[in-house]
Amino acid sequence: MSNPAAWKLEEVKDIKSRLDSKELFAVVGIKGIRNSQLQKIRRDLKGKGSLKVVRASLLNKALEGTKSRSIERLKEVSKGQLAILTTSEHPGKLGEILEGTKQKAAARGGEIADHDIVIEAKETAFPPGPMVSEFQKAGLQTAIEKGKIVIKKDSIFVRAGESIPKEKAKILEKLEIFPLTVGLEILGAYGEDVFYSKDALSLTTRSITEFVSRALAEAKGIALRTTYLVPEIIPELVVKARIAAESLAVESKYLDESNIELFILKAIREANALGSASLEEAQESQETGKSKKEEKTEEKGATDEDVSSGLGALFG
Repeated sequence: MSNPAAWKLEEVKDIKSRLDSKELFAVVGIKGIRNSQLQKIRRDLKGKGSLKVVRASLLNKALEGTKSRSIERLKEVSKGQLAILTTSEHPGKLGEILEGTKQKAAARGGEIADHDIVIEAKETAFPPGPMVSEFQKAGLQTAIEKGKIVIKKDSIFVRAGESIPKEKAKILEKLEIFPLTVGLEILGAYGEDVFYSKDALSLTTRSITEFVSRALAEAKGIALRTTYLVPEIIPELVVKARIAAESLAVESKYLDESNIELFILKAIREANALGSASLEEAQESQETGKSKKEEKTEEKGATDEDVSSGLGALFG
């Protein structure tokens, strides 16, 4: 049996030293991240943590032989294209740190679109030539204006949930449309003999704040519907009770200094309604009188015609 290569032994040794340090040891996925993007992520992490790309097999080799159940759980997530991130930051901040590494990226072809990819109508930077047929073949409506290819109509190029074909990926890159978001994917972490799951590490201050706000709004809604008295809903209950009391006072015609304005407003509304009704009635009466007058005129005209006809027959 051949001995493992020296570089592999050094790699395992380095991983173990990182694991034994007091820093948080996180396993992250790097699938789909290009080398140039990975370099940018390293720059973004400067001062926050150290990133090292590793082979899953060597990482699992470094995790062997431990008696810690927490480290054993790291083996469950150490699969695929991986890197390890060591940081002195608190585990609660890891989600925010990794969120900051995300960036827009061009599609290569074969990726699944997580949203509708739309190409808007616009003037491109391309002169007339082979690109015209490429755009048209991809289903884009084009024209030539002022020596440039112009996309005439907005188009849903790839729908959410569909695979992005290579041909369309090339068109998107030429139009400088980057539909993908890439970044480090947290898989799990270990620190001070504690294993942190992906769900726990994905939490950020923003997501926690939004969750608490939604929960508080839902709880207040339940308390209001069931009239469960807690300090948070007292102002709403007071307003609700006042509205109900004012409505009851108006309906029962109970008048005092506190609600006199309501009765005045009610009188104004009723007066306006009565005025509108009277105006409509007057207009209808006027129209009815006009119609009767026209009918009388028509009847008179008909009588004159009958008399004229009778005289004509007499002397005809």
